[in-house]
Amino acid sequence: MASYSIATTKDRLSALIDRARAGEDIVITNRGKPTARLVPVDVDGSPDVVAATGRLRARIAGHGAASIPVHRFGDWLYEDEAG
Repeated sequence: MASYSIATTKDRLSALIDRARAGEDIVITNRGKPTARLVPVDVDGSPDVVAATGRLRARIAGHGAASIPVHRFGDWLYEDEAG
């Protein structure tokens, strides 16, 4: 797994995205500490995407999601899992 500083990532973002798309995990660091990752995404079949979509649909079906402020939406979506 390769790692790059935020400054280097900004300069090489297109190339790093291409590498992630090709299957490489890339760690982005801030002051030497891992902060984020670029990873390949399979939107159609990714288990993370499928699971999150299922949770979202279930939560919306059971509650009025339209009344949730945008800045609280992530908390609202996962609040049952936090406990």
